[in-house]
Amino acid sequence: MRNRPPALVRLAAGLAGATALVAVTPALASAADYRHTDRARDVRSADIQSTSDVIRRPAPRERAVDIRTVRVSHTADHVVVKIRTRGPIPTKKFFVGAVLRTSGGSFEAGTYKFFGYTGNELTSGSDAVECAGYRTDIDRARRLTTIVVPTTCIGSPAWVRVGAGASRIVGKRIYADDGLRSGPLGEDAGLSPRIARG
Repeated sequence: MRNRPPALVRLAAGLAGATALVAVTPALASAADYRHTDRARDVRSADIQSTSDVIRRPAPRERAVDIRTVRVSHTADHVVVKIRTRGPIPTKKFFVGAVLRTSGGSFEAGTYKFFGYTGNELTSGSDAVECAGYRTDIDRARRLTTIVVPTTCIGSPAWVRVGAGASRIVGKRIYADDGLRSGPLGEDAGLSPRIARG
């Protein structure tokens, strides 16, 4: 896909490694709806030019990408991910997205605006997935990002595990939050239990 930011920026924007999730043991299947409340003020930051792949420094004052809740609805037609933050998502230099892991693969869905690159895409690895009906919506007044992924675009899975993240760049620092876990951000981003199709 054209207008994609450089790999380093995508890595940082993609929840400091959400695209490089390592496998974790899945929990038992749950109902078609899932809700997680994330700890407040657990945003982490790092120098954007750091050579480390881990974002460590606590940044409790950062509101715009501080995820408070993640809600997922998995129906026969769509997986809908709703990400609510403590403050409104910025209008530039930001990323908000989700990782969807199924028995058939891993997908990344999100929206971003970095260094002249703007995207609203569904990908699998480094490949864009053409998907009629895929959309994202940012309601800054409600501090809510909604991601809608038609299940046909991800193989109509019986279950899905979801991770969520948000990041932004201010000056030479990146601020990021994993919506399903607290602590330093790296390769082992948080995932929900299996969410069965309803």
